[in-house]
Amino acid sequence: MLIEPTESVGRQELDQFVEAMCFIAREAVDDPELVLNAPHTTRIGRLDEAAAARKPVLRWKPKAKADAAP
Repeated sequence: MLIEPTESVGRQELDQFVEAMCFIAREAVDDPELVLNAPHTTRIGRLDEAAAARKPVLRWKPKAKADAAP
């Protein structure tokens, strides 16, 4: 994994990110199923990126045309 922070990211944020990655790494060793089945606290589970690429669901609707006055 390549992490490339911008100049606006401070040392504290980088340290928090590293701490989170270390925590996830420990979880992966202790309970691999927990990490494999993540995320747990979102409305949507793991996305099937291959299916999304093969069968995209697009929800764009054109703007309603204004009635032209004669």
